[in-house]
Parts: sequence; C-alpha cells; structure tokens
Amino acid sequence: MRKMEIITKQSPQGANNVSPAPPPLPCPATNCRRKGLFINNGSVIRGNSCVSTATRDLWDSLFDGGYRADITIKTDDGGIIYAHANVLGMASPVLRGTLKQAKGFGEKRLISIHGVPQDAVRIFIRFLYSSCYEKEVKEFVMPLLVLSHAYVVPQLKQICEQQLEHGLLTLENIVDIFQLSVLCDAPRLTLISHRMILRNFKAVSATEGWKAMKKSHPALEKELRESMIEEENVRDFL
Repeated sequence: MRKMEIITKQSPQGANNVSPAPPPLPCPATNCRRKGLFINNGSVIRGNSCVSTATRDLWDSLFDGGYRADITIKTDDGGIIYAHANVLGMASPVLRGTLKQAKGFGEKRLISIHGVPQDAVRIFIRFLYSSCYEKEVKEFVMPLLVLSHAYVVPQLKQICEQQLEHGLLTLENIVDIFQLSVLCDAPRLTLISHRMILRNFKAVSATEGWKAMKKSHPALEKELRESMIEEENVRDFL
C-alpha cells in the first residue's frame, strides 16, 4: 500500500486545520466544446461534444451502421459490438496493441472487453468515434472511468472525473469511488473523496461499501482510520 501511504500523508491537515483546495482540472485541449442540445435522427437530445454537430453525426452514423466494420468486440452476457480497427487504434494506444495481436475469421478480428456492462462498453466505443457523450454517461460513469483509464483515453477520463465531482458523490458510494480513484490514478478525485470520507467518517464507516472494503482491502481501511485519528489529534491540539 505504498501508493495509499503517499495519499494519506498528503491528506488535508495543517497548522490552521484548513484543507487546501484540490488542484484545478487540466484545461481542455480545445475550446470547441459544445454543451446543450443536439439533433439526432430528427430528435433533440441533451449532451456534450468536442466537435461540430455535422461531424459528430457522421462518425456516429459510421459506428451505428457498422459500415465495413472489421472488428468484433465481445462483451459480458454474450454482447457483440462492431467497430473499425483504424478508429480504435488511433483513439487508444492500448487498443492499438490489442488489435495487433487479435485473431479472427475472414476479414473480422475479435477482441473482448469484459468486467463492465455492455452498455458502458458501447458508450465507450462510441466516444472513440465522435468524442461525444450523452446523459447516459452518468449512469455508467464508474465503469467508464475504469475503461478510460485502462485504455488510456484521457479526455473521457477527465469527463468522468468531472461528472463524479459535480453531484455524483454520496455517502453510500464515496468509499467505492475513493478506491476506484486510487486504482485509476485520479489524484484530484482521490483527494476530494478522501476529504469527504473524513468529514463524514461516522456515517461512511457504517455503509456497506466500507464493510466490503474492510474485507477486501483491510490495509486501505486501516490507512483511512489512521488518517481520521491524525486529523482528530490535530483538532485537539489546536
């Protein structure tokens, strides 16, 4: 737990007991992000995109239609998603390496993405095409954070962190998100969730998430308790 030790040593404590503000999120690589309403097959939907609507629709159509798709992606529950190797390889260096080793029949190669819901995989692959996402990202934000980290898609990873930070952190899920932020190397989210746990330690330590963490990662649970004791000692000293 060397990584966790570093995190807890940096937990918000100080002579004035004032928590430092978390570091700012990196600036987006482009200022063409569009927020609000988009047109999709004649219907108005709410979402976000980093490209023009016309370009987004073109790439979405390529994904939805699967025109000349040469990759078959197998997901949990026997799900199948069709995609294009050139798009995946350009969007993710990890997928590029996976595709080089992929085997298949005829013109299609086969890869597998397991451990997350099929809908999360579909949203993830769609993002690789058009760099856009819809409101469903909130429902699958945690598996999408895992996918964006595992396949090195920093833009989607930043979006997932922002979604979690702004309104999705609760006392019930904060332990899971804290563990996930450590696993996915998201230091800002780690700091925010760590501070939330310490501020609400009694309530959080009674949740099912805490009990599960105590069984699966006892060293992490111990680190959090020690952080709480250190913070209480600082308060008593002041």
